[in-house]
Amino acid sequence: MVNMKLNTFPLSKLPFDLLVNILSFSIKHENSKVINSQLIYVCRFFAKAAIPLVWKHLYLQEPTQRKIFKVLQTCLTSPSSKLLFNYKFMVKRITISPLSISNINGLLQTLELVKNNLPNLSSLNIEDKLSLCHSCHFSKEATTDQLADLLLYFSKNLNELCLDSDHSTFNDELLEIICPKFSNLRKLSINGSNFTDEGILEYVIPNLKDNLIEFSASRDGISPNCLTGNTVLALLENCYQLKSLSLDGINLSDKDFIGEDLPLSNLEYLWLGKTCEPENFTAQGLFSLLITCNESLTTLVLDLDHLSSFVFHNIIIPLFQNQKLQELHLVSDSWAGWTANYPRPRSEQEFRAKEAMCIWRLKVYLGITNEMINLIGEKLSTLKVFSILGENYLKSTI
Repeated sequence: MVNMKLNTFPLSKLPFDLLVNILSFSIKHENSKVINSQLIYVCRFFAKAAIPLVWKHLYLQEPTQRKIFKVLQTCLTSPSSKLLFNYKFMVKRITISPLSISNINGLLQTLELVKNNLPNLSSLNIEDKLSLCHSCHFSKEATTDQLADLLLYFSKNLNELCLDSDHSTFNDELLEIICPKFSNLRKLSINGSNFTDEGILEYVIPNLKDNLIEFSASRDGISPNCLTGNTVLALLENCYQLKSLSLDGINLSDKDFIGEDLPLSNLEYLWLGKTCEPENFTAQGLFSLLITCNESLTTLVLDLDHLSSFVFHNIIIPLFQNQKLQELHLVSDSWAGWTANYPRPRSEQEFRAKEAMCIWRLKVYLGITNEMINLIGEKLSTLKVFSILGENYLKSTI
């Protein structure tokens, strides 16, 4: 559309609904930024279609980006202003990435602003991934009760909640306070070293089991309080609507899944990243885990740590041959060193060269042949081999 000659096809003649649909594929919210947001500057017609897509998800890296609330306040205090939209009603999702999450004037103040300015909020993400020294702050630290009081304000409207922090405020006690009020929550992400099996088993599952469709848990590094296979089995057994499960840095073990009457689930998406003690979770444990969802699974994301020729021959291929599995994504941080010497593709030719090299490496290390690939070729719609900075580069069908 950018290459269209305006004198032969005026953009104003394009059906508005069609333009919105096209832009919805172009404008994406990824990695704390909005991709292709510059489309709002093409013309007023584009702005009218694109701005609601851009404002649908706001990222706040407080305190510098709190200036965005000046726009929201303008909407509130000047309803007759000439702004094209009433922006505060467009925001459905917000991600807060605070620079001082332990500072009571930081996270709590931002949440207060969110509470007072965003009436249609349905998804709230709190992400603290900077690992700053919390003792460096001079203000009084926020407590779990203070954080819980603000979160409870959103309990009626939220259907997605992400709590991602290693700060002591984010713990099982927080789950105990908020979960009974979030019974309508559909998607929950719990990432942090102070969440334990007890918090999930005692507070999350009993209160959210009837509506939960997505659950994510992760750890950065090894933690003594790491979630275990007990939590995974309890989720699969009790959350009958659960469709998506993401596990990364969890303490899984073969003994969690072998020799038990494993529950059958309706999982369609499973992300299985690195485990705390890889030697304790082998192909046998992986096979037993996949049995719980082998009749419904359509997308499987595996860290390369879990993949071997045995796994590919005896687990992956049978899944593709006999069940609904359509997508296999193989990801690993270990590819970062190699890809650092091969920059992001600048052209279609470089993209294909990189793609071919990845396939070659996969074949070399795992002994995967063309004949093996052909065994699943008819049912394999997508094979993504690895990720770089959150982006999957191998996207074409093999």
